[in-house]
Amino acid sequence: MTGRKDLFEESMQLGNSAAWDLDWGKAIEHYRKALDEFPDSAEALVCLGLGQLETGDLKGALASYHRAAQADTADPTPLEKCAEIFEQLGQKKDAVEQRNAAAALYLKRQDIEKVLENWAHIARLLPENIDARMRLAMTYERMGRRAEAVFEFKAAASILQNAGNMDRAIEAIQRGLSLMPGDAEAINIFRMLRNGEPLPPPEKPRSVTGLVAPTEEEALLQAEEIGTDSLEDGPVDPEKAAQQYALAELASLLLETPTSEKEDDGKGSKVLSRLTTRVRGDKLAAASGHLNEGIELQSRGDKRDAAKEFQLALDAGFDQLSLRYVMGLLLKDIGEHDQARDHLLACLNDPDLALGANLALGRLARLSHDMEEAAHYLLQALRMADSLSVSDDQAEQLNKLYDSIMESQTEAEPRGIARIVENTLKFLSGPEWMQRIRRTREQLETQKPGEEVVPIAEMLVVGGSDSAMQALTRIDELVQRGMHKTAMEEAMLAISQSPNFLPLHTRMAEMMISSGRVEEGVNKLITIVDTYAVRGEEQKSAEILRRVLEYTPVNVDNRTKLINLLIQTDRLDEALDQYLELAEIHRQMAQIDEARKVLAGALKLAQDINVEPTRIVQILHQIGDIDLARLDLRQGVQIYEEIRNLDLNDEIAWAQLVELNLRLGQEGRAARELDGYLDLLVKSGKGNQALEVLEQLVRDFPGKQSLHARLGEAYRVAGRKADAITQFDTLGDIQLDADQIQEAIQTIRIIVEMGPPDVEGYLELLRNLESGK
Repeated sequence: MTGRKDLFEESMQLGNSAAWDLDWGKAIEHYRKALDEFPDSAEALVCLGLGQLETGDLKGALASYHRAAQADTADPTPLEKCAEIFEQLGQKKDAVEQRNAAAALYLKRQDIEKVLENWAHIARLLPENIDARMRLAMTYERMGRRAEAVFEFKAAASILQNAGNMDRAIEAIQRGLSLMPGDAEAINIFRMLRNGEPLPPPEKPRSVTGLVAPTEEEALLQAEEIGTDSLEDGPVDPEKAAQQYALAELASLLLETPTSEKEDDGKGSKVLSRLTTRVRGDKLAAASGHLNEGIELQSRGDKRDAAKEFQLALDAGFDQLSLRYVMGLLLKDIGEHDQARDHLLACLNDPDLALGANLALGRLARLSHDMEEAAHYLLQALRMADSLSVSDDQAEQLNKLYDSIMESQTEAEPRGIARIVENTLKFLSGPEWMQRIRRTREQLETQKPGEEVVPIAEMLVVGGSDSAMQALTRIDELVQRGMHKTAMEEAMLAISQSPNFLPLHTRMAEMMISSGRVEEGVNKLITIVDTYAVRGEEQKSAEILRRVLEYTPVNVDNRTKLINLLIQTDRLDEALDQYLELAEIHRQMAQIDEARKVLAGALKLAQDINVEPTRIVQILHQIGDIDLARLDLRQGVQIYEEIRNLDLNDEIAWAQLVELNLRLGQEGRAARELDGYLDLLVKSGKGNQALEVLEQLVRDFPGKQSLHARLGEAYRVAGRKADAITQFDTLGDIQLDADQIQEAIQTIRIIVEMGPPDVEGYLELLRNLESGK
């Protein structure tokens, strides 16, 4: 081992180039040379493992990944690779052990989706693993992903029953039913458990892609449905997924419906209780009959008669949103668009049906050639689908971005609206819609600046596509390989195909900057900033502008623009930070007046948003410093009074108020401020400092009666008799010079009380003054 970094990097680069060309033998050779220099390089070991895996050397790859895991104990990737190899070798127990270890590392990183991915993989490998199933169930429950949680609770119930733990099995399925009371399969499992019937073996998790576990809408696609033969031929999308959910809920309601009031012992489901308040006796039985008949007719494909039976059930008082949704789709299919629209509109506030209802309403509007209405409902559907791909704390930010996009579409030209309709319909149609959402989100996550979430709609509104996102990925790969010219050519080609997709322009600008064309790249970024702002996407505009400021930190205009954008998007704390940055830039450029104006703006903003008083005090101090530098003493007094009022313990403010009032000749006000300052110091246990303050003030402002009087008293209290007499003697002379006889008499009496060495002289002076001589 020589440990030469240059040889290591050269070998790694050659190995990566060979790997890119799929020449794995040569790649392995170069990676081994890199390891000769640094045997414990996790990077080189992982690359070697990949090469060995690609050439079928599973045991060699396993050894390399094991070494990589030991070299970098914080990286879960080698552990996942070991798990994959163990799985191929049929060593399931070892694979599960590696998956659990990887999940633990991801948990430390707080990467919950990767944790779920590994637990789900364990459950697919060993469906009866109760630990993995319960971890998945409870995590999905906490995340609000109800359908996935219910699926795992159902699997757990089967495992626990098979293990003879009936009570825990019932507890698991009850927990699932508390999340989705209308889940027909869960209801059936609960009945089977109560009747002692054996449950079927647990199913494997349905996310077979190795990504995150299915979301609620995707789980609906795979749930047990009623009358699947009745569904139209063709791909399943959110509209049909919601229909299947609605049919399942109707079926569960029927299963819980008593044949008469007499049979209802008060133990009916909570779901049914919503009905019985409106449907009684014969009406309930009649409604149930029509509902049963409607489901049967739909299962045979008789949509028109099924719609009639459902309407009769509705007329009988069986008014459920699940029924309205099913009716809405049936009426749409048979051409009764107005009635269909009414039923679907009623479902827009139901969280389980809203996505499908918006998609169906968008399609209806498109059929009626009302493209603006179609765009509205389809963007709402896309908003809901997109929200499934982000975390809860990102959802609010994503919603605001969709609000901006939808608002900007009100002024869009007809061609642009038509593009939105067609792109969104294409994106949300077909059985791959959920995978498409996830894939696009993953690509956007790699492209977004900072922590800013990017809406999928941004791509569709401007005519972007999967190919545009793939182009971004290819560009990044080329840049990483150092092929900058080819990457630029790829960007130009992609832009020619998707000219309005701004992430491509952003990537091109970044490549310009990295290649030394800084001014050109920055100008392009500024154009992108303005374009986002015109579209109403102020948050995105602000995020790009932050990147511009990384290259032009002292550009006042750009920072001012950023402040305005942050204020527009209610990111007021960030705007305040930028105000202070801008003020500092002005100060560095000796533009003191401009700095004060900016700080005044920062102060107003801070007061408007009720920030902590300490932060307002910090801003006021900066303003005060500028006022002192400009010799604007009166303005300085106002500022420091404001600071003192906000923080009575601010010693700097007290000191400045004393000094400024003295310099303005306002000795009386200075004396009052000085008393407050001295009181603060004494109460804070800083008596010595109080004395030092007085001494310095006397030196700086000689002849001020209030200062000599207070210093003399301070000396007297401290037992420094001679110093006290000196100060009072000076005070007396000042008073006599000012013809303040009575004040001088009082001062001399104080001196006499202290017993000075020449007390007779003071007594004689006192008698002369009192006799008027």
